[in-house]
Amino acid sequence: MNAYQELQSSGIHWPDRSLAEAYQPVQPAPRQPEPRCGPAIVEPRQMVEFAAQNEGFLDELRKHYVFPADSSVRDFLTVHRTVPQILLEAAPQLIRCFGATAVFTLRAPIDEGGSRTLYAVAMWPGALRDVRDALERFDREWWIARAGRAAGYLEFTYELV
Repeated sequence: MNAYQELQSSGIHWPDRSLAEAYQPVQPAPRQPEPRCGPAIVEPRQMVEFAAQNEGFLDELRKHYVFPADSSVRDFLTVHRTVPQILLEAAPQLIRCFGATAVFTLRAPIDEGGSRTLYAVAMWPGALRDVRDALERFDREWWIARAGRAAGYLEFTYELV
């Protein structure tokens, strides 16, 4: 007995229509939203006030941190408006944990993806173990409870010199 049949079928009968009809999209392609023109969110007076306030923060920050020669940190702090206040609050805590002789610098390099993170770097002339202990103490006693305010844009670290 031969179990092979000349005509075999899966049992599914497709409707008689072309392949182009069978593969039509179910939903129309999404449309881009129309641009809206409305009143300005920020008034010129507010922009002037913000610029003056930002300059005040930068002047205060220069008392505690060393800025690079380029404008990367200044530009970063202008865009990320909560970070200057956090840095001002962090300065006495950094001095308490790292000591009054430590120098703190700010850096805002661009990573491979094109985004920036601000680094507050403790320049450390001592032993590696001591600086790790100081950073761990700073993190535990002050930074971890406040890190959410920086939204991942600020990192405290060290550099051995």
